[in-house]
Amino acid sequence: MKRLFALLAVVAFAAAPALSQNVGIGLRAGTTGAGIEIGYGFHPKLNVRGHFSTFSYNYTDTTTDEDPNLELDADAGIGAFSGFIDFHPFSNSFRLTGGLGKNNFDVTATGVATENVCFGDEDGAGNCSGKEFTPDKLGSLGANISYASSIHPYMGIGFGSLGNGDSRVTFLFDLGVYYTGSPEIELENDGLFKPTVEADNVQVLNDGLESFKWYPVLSLGVGIRL
Repeated sequence: MKRLFALLAVVAFAAAPALSQNVGIGLRAGTTGAGIEIGYGFHPKLNVRGHFSTFSYNYTDTTTDEDPNLELDADAGIGAFSGFIDFHPFSNSFRLTGGLGKNNFDVTATGVATENVCFGDEDGAGNCSGKEFTPDKLGSLGANISYASSIHPYMGIGFGSLGNGDSRVTFLFDLGVYYTGSPEIELENDGLFKPTVEADNVQVLNDGLESFKWYPVLSLGVGIRL
């Protein structure tokens, strides 16, 4: 048994240099965020790649010209965890790419009133002669936009190869699309805003997102072959 383990260790050590010649890692930035990927060339014209990227952004603001004024808080996230197959038809850096990706696109936003609202007339001193509601009574506005399915097919073109090539450094470029289907919006309003979450209102909003079925990908990067 010890001899078998020793033999396997020798084979693995001997094979490692040959394997590393066809492996590369890259750093990327683009419309799915910033990330890293690893590629392996198992044929002069074929590579496989694993890719991960992410980016998040937070936005806060308080309106001053609305009735009521709102304190807004939004979080947006993009990213992908994908697997690709690259075909180099001319045995150079140009490639055709296909694959599948987990799209991490997600947007969440909330809004809370910052002042009382008067339903009725106000006198010169700002006193409400009708019904006045506090922010707690008004409730909050909430919305989320995401894709119903998180796994999406990808197709595109590009330049650069992490698995094959004469130079250790390669520049990477990708242009393509994920077919995502239309995103869906969900409303999570409460208090006096709750009636706005009726199915008919949500459907009108989703109809406005119907045409956004393709997620564009533009990505640049640099890679090193090991």
